[in-house]
Amino acid sequence: MSGCLRIAFYVRETEVLGPHKRFALWVQGCEKNCAGCIAQSMKDPGGGETVEIPRLTDIILSVEGIEGITVSGGEPFLQARELCELIRAVRAERDFGVIVYTGYALSELSGVLLNEIDTLIDGEYRETLDDDKGYRGSSNQNIIHLTDRYKDCYDYGLGRKTEFFISGDKRMMVGIPSESAKKLWEKLQADDFEQQ
Repeated sequence: MSGCLRIAFYVRETEVLGPHKRFALWVQGCEKNCAGCIAQSMKDPGGGETVEIPRLTDIILSVEGIEGITVSGGEPFLQARELCELIRAVRAERDFGVIVYTGYALSELSGVLLNEIDTLIDGEYRETLDDDKGYRGSSNQNIIHLTDRYKDCYDYGLGRKTEFFISGDKRMMVGIPSESAKKLWEKLQADDFEQQ
């Protein structure tokens, strides 16, 4: 029997959350209280929407030209069993790489979801340690290659890149934001950003 995932948002294609063109998924619900968190709307475990895993699998597989999936949140490990089901269903059809962002340190994690991940970015976001480097929010976070798939794909000197998605009243910032991207995001959130 297939399960469901509680999700906040997804984008079908992005190039700012890891190597290659990727599907990005944000799960709903987080127990952390990181100062400066930009995903406050994703903390409530009752927020977002519930999506059946076969439906989400079909959505991901319908996107042409993507190499893998990046999962963030919220906190992915709060829905580890369901994410395993999703990843395995997708990988049964295509050779997909998997990147996961978590607020937990690797030493705090266990279970089968770790076996499905190629690269893990771990650790709580710490606003005072935000050094504006690419792929992670603060210097205490680690980019951990659990397989060799992306071992040589990360350019650690790369600056931050961000994409903005606006559709009706939904607004989404994708990527690890620089200071200028955070300021733009604040304007978007305050509804004083005029679309050009």
